[in-house]
Amino acid sequence: LGITTVFVTHDQEEALSISDRIVVMNAGRADQIGSPFEIYNTPATRFVASFVGTLNLIEGKVVDPDNSRIMIGDQDVTLKQSVTAYKPGDTVSLALRPEAGSLAESAKGDTALTGEVSSAHFLGSVIRTRMNVAGNTISFDMFNSPGMLPPSVGEKVTLRFASSDLLVIQD
Repeated sequence: LGITTVFVTHDQEEALSISDRIVVMNAGRADQIGSPFEIYNTPATRFVASFVGTLNLIEGKVVDPDNSRIMIGDQDVTLKQSVTAYKPGDTVSLALRPEAGSLAESAKGDTALTGEVSSAHFLGSVIRTRMNVAGNTISFDMFNSPGMLPPSVGEKVTLRFASSDLLVIQD
């Protein structure tokens, strides 16, 4: 049809489901323009990351910029995203979506963080869990499986995720 329509909404699901392109506005300026997939999965700024969907913002320190290694507390993580624009010791903000992770037996060989469960809420199809890692509260969603009990408060757990799911966010 070749018709352009501008639709203004604050309903994120509506925006993500009906749009070919989205403009995320912040204080009267466009913070990011892109497809719904790009906006949700690769937010350009901290504002876009925290505005669209649910997100964990995690503080880390750059250890080895050339190899994209950072520390979250005492845990060493290698990112897929480059951090060569930073110097060793620089603090970076990292974004991780709650649906990106899954519980693992150990962190060996994976991109993972270990922490202590602070809450677990059974919501039917999903168990929403929060864990503390080096002063960061990280929320993650697990699909309900009748054979698997939710983790207990105080339990030490390891959250595994793809290195590409942990994104460096610009302020």
